[in-house]
Amino acid sequence: MLVKADFADYSQPKLPNLLMMGSIKVTGGIGMYRIILALVVAASVVACSDKPDQMGVAVNGERLAVVDIHLHTGTWDGSPPRFQERLSGRVPTGFKWTMKLFMDNNLKGKSILAQLDGAGIHAGAVYALWSPVTTGIATNEYVAEQIAVAPDRLFGFASLRVDHWNQNGREELQKMEDAIQEFGMVGIKVAHGHQQFRLDDPRFYGIYEVAARQGTPVYLHTGTSPNPGTRTEPPYCDPAYLEDAIRQHPDTIFILGHSGYDSFNRALTYTDSAIDLGARYPNVYLEPGALGAERAELVLQDYLARIREAGLVEKLLYGSDGPQFPGYVKSHLDAFVAGMQEAGYTTDEMRLILAGNFTRVFEMRTITMEKQES
Repeated sequence: MLVKADFADYSQPKLPNLLMMGSIKVTGGIGMYRIILALVVAASVVACSDKPDQMGVAVNGERLAVVDIHLHTGTWDGSPPRFQERLSGRVPTGFKWTMKLFMDNNLKGKSILAQLDGAGIHAGAVYALWSPVTTGIATNEYVAEQIAVAPDRLFGFASLRVDHWNQNGREELQKMEDAIQEFGMVGIKVAHGHQQFRLDDPRFYGIYEVAARQGTPVYLHTGTSPNPGTRTEPPYCDPAYLEDAIRQHPDTIFILGHSGYDSFNRALTYTDSAIDLGARYPNVYLEPGALGAERAELVLQDYLARIREAGLVEKLLYGSDGPQFPGYVKSHLDAFVAGMQEAGYTTDEMRLILAGNFTRVFEMRTITMEKQES
């Protein structure tokens, strides 16, 4: 096992069937509400808690280890009103009150671990978040609480607030660095579009200096997001705007989240920018979060072909952008593995993408799997 210790599928959340049945009428007063409340919690846990007989995914007679580098936590109260409205968009009016319970339960460390178990995934990285007007807040301390349920399988990425940078940027950098040291965080997460600062703003280069000093790779959300309040102009989502920062910080590892996927338009608008940087700079890697989601099914094959043609198999670290809704982590993995098989990826190439590149970049022990019949 390993030793070192943003919601962007962008489709609406798929809640347990109980919530999607608009014809249900609630009767019987508070007692009935309590029953339904219990059913909601049970449904959200059962949907993703079954452990597989074996860990990993079956490919050509082998089971390949998997690490998911892109997982979120958070709370309903930590989400801004417009994001709450978006998340509850498909929930019938009489049941919108269940969203707080559902979200708070689904994004707890134990529930995240249950989704990993259900998908046969060995380990995952859980992100802190400070996007108070777009996708919400999950503090470094809160992430530390969630990963503590399984510190050998859940790894934390620290983040920081940037909305008053000119006044307290230095203090924010110090707090993030302190959290990395105190909680054993293995990475840093920033999302320029969600946090509303440009990719090429040199005022924030101190983030990359902390990353180099602490040996913690930086995951950066690239590409667009349809979440309310997110900046979608190129300087906030086109990874080409990161080149100056990448050039000036050769000792910092940059992981381009979503590989520049333009989720707002369901297109690979900025993917070639991400691929270009990954091909030219040894400290740049890519991640395919949300590209295994149903929303991206029409571009997945094109994306995988571009990665392989550019010779970036050794620079792609698998991530899902989960947990989103019960079963999402598994469905994303299944779709992505099937896509790689359809695109003609070899078993060794898939082994690297699914776990090998992560353990190498983060200097963790390789996960070994026994050869199995698929």
